Amino acid sequence: MVNKKEMVTKSIQNVTGGREAVAAMLGMSVDSFNNHLYEKKGSRFFTVDELALIASLDNTPYVAEFFAMQTGHLVVEMPNVSDLDNVELFELQLKLNGVKGLLDKTISEALVDGKIDKVERKAITEIKRQYMAVFETSMNALDAVYGENV
Repeated sequence: MVNKKEMVTKSIQNVTGGREAVAAMLGMSVDSFNNHLYEKKGSRFFTVDELALIASLDNTPYVAEFFAMQTGHLVVEMPNVSDLDNVELFELQLKLNGVKGLLDKTISEALVDGKIDKVERKAITEIKRQYMAVFETSMNALDAVYGENV
């Protein structure tokens, strides 16, 4: 599971201007941003509103995934209805099959010695979450394209 510092770091890694730009958007200096990130010099971690702003800068799911994992939930990307057609549905199905194959392979390899250790379980859990997310995305896309009053 990703910790909160990793969540912020992953969220800002592709923001143009990096940490400096994110700090400016939050109305902070880079030093103040770092103090919040590392909870130093009496600084509290970022507020939920600040985390939401960080997430919106690069439209990444890391903040949502962090909170979802804390509460045993799953983040699913909502399909853009204007982009959906049969080709997109086919590509989603291919992606789903690829993740399912990786999940099956990972489970099979973990069972070679007759038990699943903590490292193997962590890998299986992560791939399972990916599979479930892709499955839900693909079902949402199917409903968007073919659903009646969905």
